[in-house]
Amino acid sequence: MMKSQIASHRGGTLVWGENSRRAFENTLNLPVELVEFDVHPSKDGILVVHHDATLDRTTDMTGPVNAKTWQELAQGSVNYSGGQRMMTLEELCEMYQGSDIVLRLEIKADVNKEPYPGVVDKVLDILQQTGMFSQTIISSFNCEVLAELAEKAPELFTIWLMQRNMPRLLGTDLAISLAQSMKVNEISVHVTQLDTGAKDKVLASGLKYGCYGAHSAELIQTALEHEVHAFTTDRPDLAITLRNAFMLEKAS
Repeated sequence: MMKSQIASHRGGTLVWGENSRRAFENTLNLPVELVEFDVHPSKDGILVVHHDATLDRTTDMTGPVNAKTWQELAQGSVNYSGGQRMMTLEELCEMYQGSDIVLRLEIKADVNKEPYPGVVDKVLDILQQTGMFSQTIISSFNCEVLAELAEKAPELFTIWLMQRNMPRLLGTDLAISLAQSMKVNEISVHVTQLDTGAKDKVLASGLKYGCYGAHSAELIQTALEHEVHAFTTDRPDLAITLRNAFMLEKAS
């Protein structure tokens, strides 16, 4: 019986506020395997932990993340954080030093959905400098980013996040072929796209099969029943409870 790994999505968005310092601090105390978050560069090249390419939805600031310097970004606060500023990647790495929780870092694109120039090198440098390289896996929707990672850091575990319509458009065989060409280790689909036949093919190819977007009890249960390698959830607390019950039922 496979124990699906739980990734606290943006630190537990629905519990403590997404990508906030308090979310990451609280996740440290949970028996989860992974903490998931996203990075963008500031105007002066500082990697910050933030989901959207723009600031409007989740902070008291506006405009693209990469249009402001780190000093400017540090003056604002993250929504539902109690007034805390956003964190840098370096700060988050330092926070998780000594923890057993693995960083699940998603490299994001700019407002035009284009990769940021040099962002892969910046991420790898910080992971090396903070000693968190071996404790990090990297995910992305962007095939260019994943291919660059395979070339520059082949020892890193990487995850191809497939857009919701991609499994249907590509089909499983082509998806596996593309994943192998990018040398990723895992294919992750939206939880509503999980498919037992596709999973069997993916596993037979030597890749792992995961999902994202399991933010409700029903969807968490779906991920558990498919026995995915790992899933992201905004409710890591609920996911732990449901996984414990699922494992107990399976064992009985």
